Amino acid sequence: MTPADIKQKLREVVGANPNHPIRGIVTATNGQTCSVKLISGLELPDVRLKVAISDSGDYMLITPKIGTDVLLISGDGTLDDLTILKADQVHKIEIKQGGLVVLFDSADNKVSIKNSEVSLKDIFTDQAALLKQLKVSTPQGPSGTPLPNTILAIEQWETKFNKLLK
Repeated sequence: MTPADIKQKLREVVGANPNHPIRGIVTATNGQTCSVKLISGLELPDVRLKVAISDSGDYMLITPKIGTDVLLISGDGTLDDLTILKADQVHKIEIKQGGLVVLFDSADNKVSIKNSEVSLKDIFTDQAALLKQLKVSTPQGPSGTPLPNTILAIEQWETKFNKLLK
């Protein structure tokens, strides 16, 4: 059996016709697609940013930075079915699994974690508001609101989580 015969048998067993990655540079992004300029100068629009094997609502979407080098691969061996395989620099990553959505965004260096009912930022915002109004029951009756230095500490905590969370 020749190497070509082995390669052909392997294609039959695996059920795939291998193709090689294509190098390019991202020129624009638009939702779940981008445009890529190949080394030859050919501009390819509508390159997918996520592999969609099924139509489920779950996905991982990696959006590359404009100007970054990428590797593309074709699902059917043509230039009409290209998907980003690897990106050198990432602008944002969004993961959706069930009702949970996690977003890492390098544009503002923030993270968003939420589901269909609440976000992590909402929880922390509500907690900060609650702490600012906290009253304690004492033998003389309820206490007043927290002291100014405590309010300042809560506000500093709020500033920190607002720098991290969307």
